[in-house]
Amino acid sequence: PDSYAIIPTEFKPLFGERLGERTFRSAFWQAATQIGDPDAWMLRFLRARDWDVGEALQMVRRTLVWRTGQAMDEVAYYGESKLHHHTMESGLAFACTQDNLGNPVYVVRVRVNFARNRNIVAIKRFLCWQIETSQLLGDGRVTILFDLAGFSRENIDLPLVRTLITLLTNYYPETLGILILHVNSWVFSGIWSLISPFIDPAVKAKIVMARSAKDIAPFIDPSRLIAEVGGEKPFVYEYVVPGARENQCMADSDARQASENAFVSAIDAHEAATRTWLAESSDDAEDARCKARDCLNQAAVALDPYIRSRTLYHRLGFINADQSVTF
Repeated sequence: PDSYAIIPTEFKPLFGERLGERTFRSAFWQAATQIGDPDAWMLRFLRARDWDVGEALQMVRRTLVWRTGQAMDEVAYYGESKLHHHTMESGLAFACTQDNLGNPVYVVRVRVNFARNRNIVAIKRFLCWQIETSQLLGDGRVTILFDLAGFSRENIDLPLVRTLITLLTNYYPETLGILILHVNSWVFSGIWSLISPFIDPAVKAKIVMARSAKDIAPFIDPSRLIAEVGGEKPFVYEYVVPGARENQCMADSDARQASENAFVSAIDAHEAATRTWLAESSDDAEDARCKARDCLNQAAVALDPYIRSRTLYHRLGFINADQSVTF
């Protein structure tokens, strides 16, 4: 589809910054407010580096440099209008339900992917968009279910798998909850024995092999598991294309500026409350910081429609106007 029929105005970075000149502060706050709690975002990096503060901060720095270099704010702004329509239509990967812990479940249909037909740059943008959008579907952690039904040698795509694992490991720490391999293919079983020794141990520890819905049940209840992979949920993937006017508010520059100003003010207030809390360590200071965090979250939600195009998951009714989630 024509992106300008869907996105009514060209991308403009937040904070009055120029294209390609994002600051550390703007990149940090755009990333850290996606899941509602900046502290929770920082905790991901601390856990990923075994609570080594120095190493965690270095990982945050590398992540923000990467986000700036990849223009992740622009990826979110243009959304599906800059993705290959065929990839979206084929249902290569999509969120459709929740696991037993309330995390969104992404089903990856390996059988629809053919390495010879895809461009790794385009598929990387698709994966980045999906991971960014996943942050709106829960507290930031996801379960990925690789459906290997109908898998053949033509579907082998190690660069795609490496790209996904690199993104999750290096730039979205603690996002991957578990990775379920729904296997009923002798072809894949043979390939797995060859590739498994080369998988990072931290990722390998999160992999679950399953041959049936019964094997998946400890992680995804059969009532939530979609019928396509043996569950009871009558969900059938169908790509709903963006509507011509669903992002019309992006053209309202005055409303965007007002929301952006409120977001910047909320950031300033949160930073000030954090400094006071660190200096005083009192109950009153903690309460004030919690209130500042809630105000920041509300400001981020209000700004979101002006800086992120609506997604498939909005159109399917999974993401509500207040960013609550209903599967």
